[in-house]
Amino acid sequence: MTIDQALRAAVVDAVAPLAGEIRDLRTEVAALRATSLPQFISVDEAATRLDVVPLTIRRMVARGEVVHRRAGRRILIDASSLRPADPATVASLARIARQS
Repeated sequence: MTIDQALRAAVVDAVAPLAGEIRDLRTEVAALRATSLPQFISVDEAATRLDVVPLTIRRMVARGEVVHRRAGRRILIDASSLRPADPATVASLARIARQS
């Protein structure tokens, strides 16, 4: 076994318990999301949370990327829909952030 293989095996062994904890946390978060009531926020607040301009949020609404409701002329965004929906999306966003 080479040093690289030994190092890789040591890292895998060290990370294995964390993988189980992450899986448990995902289950807990999913349960919390399922039981919590939606919190609707304004377009401006959603833009602030995502660090984008309000027009970007309005475009996301038009494309159906966020859960929203209309109250007269106002658009209210479900705050939980601003989070990435799956681990693959999170990983993709993390890669993009690291490249910046």
